[in-house]
Amino acid sequence: MADAAVKTNVKADKFEAYLKANNLNFFFKDPVPNDPNGTVVFKSNIEAEGQKLPVGIITDNTIYTIIRVQIGTGLIKDSNRERCNAFLNELNRGYKVFKYVAADDGTVYLDSCIPSSNEMFDPQLVRVVLDVIVNHLQQEYKTIMKKVWD
Repeated sequence: MADAAVKTNVKADKFEAYLKANNLNFFFKDPVPNDPNGTVVFKSNIEAEGQKLPVGIITDNTIYTIIRVQIGTGLIKDSNRERCNAFLNELNRGYKVFKYVAADDGTVYLDSCIPSSNEMFDPQLVRVVLDVIVNHLQQEYKTIMKKVWD
């Protein structure tokens, strides 16, 4: 019985209720099977410059909720790594609520970490941060891609 209680994701339940109460039907709920932290990912897309960027709201039983946007795969290569990392670090210094991350395979992500307990979890705050990210990407995506491809 205790194992089932551990897998209950209170933040996911609160976020799902918030989505339903506000008629926000653009997320797909995707529980991670057999995950000891009860991870549930709410998946959607953000549109920027005509591109659909995958976004996930990752909730679990830890104190962290992560908003992760996949900017693009294979963007960072040996030939542009130094220049792109410097540019991403420059962006990171300018924004407090999210950070750009380059994975080993060259994929670039934009991540935001929102810490909270189950009791203090605020789905509206997640939505506000997501709105900030959407606004940022609508303004900066073209510049980011230009820097990567130059």
